[in-house]
Amino acid sequence: MPKINWDFMLRLHRNPDRIPMARLAEYMREFADLLGADNEPVFKTIVKASTGIAACVPSKHHKAVRLRVHAAQAKPDSRPAHALRSIETMLGADGITEAQLKDASARVIYLFKPALSESDSSVRVQQEGSIDGVVTGLVGADDSMHLYIRDMLDRDLRFIVRDEQLARQLLGYFRQGSVRVYVHGTWQRSDDGWRPEANRCTVDRFEALEEISLVELFGDLSKVSQNAWLAEDDPQTTWRDLRGVN
Repeated sequence: MPKINWDFMLRLHRNPDRIPMARLAEYMREFADLLGADNEPVFKTIVKASTGIAACVPSKHHKAVRLRVHAAQAKPDSRPAHALRSIETMLGADGITEAQLKDASARVIYLFKPALSESDSSVRVQQEGSIDGVVTGLVGADDSMHLYIRDMLDRDLRFIVRDEQLARQLLGYFRQGSVRVYVHGTWQRSDDGWRPEANRCTVDRFEALEEISLVELFGDLSKVSQNAWLAEDDPQTTWRDLRGVN
């Protein structure tokens, strides 16, 4: 399949099949407004990198788009600032904790700040913990880096990595098996359980997890004496029911 070229992308950290089409259209409308109608943006494609709404703009307008994005940040009463705030309000309402505006080189030119409702009563605690998942990205920024993990509940999580050597080691596991990362920071209670709050948990260390199938796992358990799993007719089904795994 030939590579699809694009100039600017609004990347939402949520899979496309988890965003209703009507809502996706609203994001596209605000994204077009942020780029500016006079700059002639056209829809290019949806990239499944989480959800990447890609657009093309005539090369003669690239500079104007960048100036417009700058104005959105520097001039709060401007039309582009209104579009930017609309996107951030939508992100907060949809519970999408992270989104970026990228250029054709995949460089982040704006990191959106989802606007949380004042009525947000989520419980937050400071604690240490661990998350199992797959490394899906690592982005550098100043003296810290942002690590992206997709955990076993298919949640896209983001952590801070302040140690460059640790970051290099983690990058070696990019989409290569599973890791367990140990972090400290702010955890938030949500509908799918406790989760590290984006950009508020720092990675202390990690370990690679051994890949083992359920068949192998229960084979090892069956060798343990006085193991209650031996009394189960179908231990794999029982385990899945207990874990809520379909």
